[in-house]
Amino acid sequence: MIAKLISAALLAAISSAPLLAATTVIHAGHLIAEPGKPASANQSIIIENGKIVAIKDGFVAGDTTIDLKSLWVMPGLIDMHTHVSGIEKLDEPVGGQIALFYISRPAEAVLNTLPRANALLMNGFTTIRNVGDPTYTTYALRDAINKGIVPGPRMFVAEAQISVAGGDFDASSWDVRSDVEKYVTNRGNCSGVVECIKVVREEVHRGADVVKFRQAGLAAEDPKVAMVESPEEIKAIIDTAHQLNRKVAAHVDGTPAYLHTVIEAGADTIEHGPLDDVAIAMMKKRGTAYTPTLLAGKLIDYRFQEGLEGVGKAYRAGVSIIFGTDLGIFGPERSHEEFALLASAGMPPAQVLRSATVNAAAALGDLGLGLGSIAPGKTADVIAMKVDPLTHIDQLGEPGKVSFVMKEGKIFKDEH
Repeated sequence: MIAKLISAALLAAISSAPLLAATTVIHAGHLIAEPGKPASANQSIIIENGKIVAIKDGFVAGDTTIDLKSLWVMPGLIDMHTHVSGIEKLDEPVGGQIALFYISRPAEAVLNTLPRANALLMNGFTTIRNVGDPTYTTYALRDAINKGIVPGPRMFVAEAQISVAGGDFDASSWDVRSDVEKYVTNRGNCSGVVECIKVVREEVHRGADVVKFRQAGLAAEDPKVAMVESPEEIKAIIDTAHQLNRKVAAHVDGTPAYLHTVIEAGADTIEHGPLDDVAIAMMKKRGTAYTPTLLAGKLIDYRFQEGLEGVGKAYRAGVSIIFGTDLGIFGPERSHEEFALLASAGMPPAQVLRSATVNAAAALGDLGLGLGSIAPGKTADVIAMKVDPLTHIDQLGEPGKVSFVMKEGKIFKDEH
């Protein structure tokens, strides 16, 4: 009887004990754990429950072992400026294309987006910041990816671009009849402080992870116009976003009045540019990060040489440069070209890689705390290539060049 009671007690203790987590170990022949710092050789990355728990010298055993001894291993890449739900054709008028995005069927928009999202992941981009979606479908896509329903990079999203009346996203810009304008109106449009506060609140309530603030392009087209937005509207948009714990990505056309005002008002990242010397000094002082989107400037032929020079100046001044492509005027097959352009602007390859990892994660704020490097406590976003990315920076993120992709401890690609 006593023996039976002891056995029962032992069985109860065993059944109530927590199960040990299965351990995955990556054997990394060359490990760039924190881009910008020296690589190390022959390291083991210990992963449990989608998190990195340790990095050990040499090759140790685990429940599952992944042999990447011949590869260069690094953190998953982050593209901080995408529009993954729609691809514009540069040889056709933009206005009509944007109008069609607004009235496209949501199911069709999502189905068109899925291959792009998957391609980005297969190319090593485990995270993207999607800053503008006229199809209004990417909140749902983000959630579906997070739930594991469809594969894709982790997405931080702003669907609507906040824009003042008379700005680029007025329906009057989309080459449609006036009676059709109501069907293609950007829900982020606002005029005056009260309206601008309202649209930011509403977009955050809908699910925005970040607030995208788009400058009206008239100032870049008409030298008599300094800027369309009032300083009060700019401050209201940025202050409201910060009150709601959202970072602000500010689209700029490089015109000084708006550029300087939006930096002074506290925008967290400046998108596009180019930057002048005053803006660079202001950004350095305030800790504002810069997403140059050089490939987009090259493709649309907008002040591209100024953009290159501005990146070099900003980097040398100590401004944090973050990787962003402006995917949307091209597809995922060209995203890797941004790496070579940043290098041509004067950034060392290690710093170019850092722009798409450590710097990007820092610019995301709380959203990026587990991202951007391979270290204990970080999310297990790990990619690998057969060549050293620091000597082949032009191949980083190129289709077919990344042979291993892991996101949150789950393997999505293993072709090494």
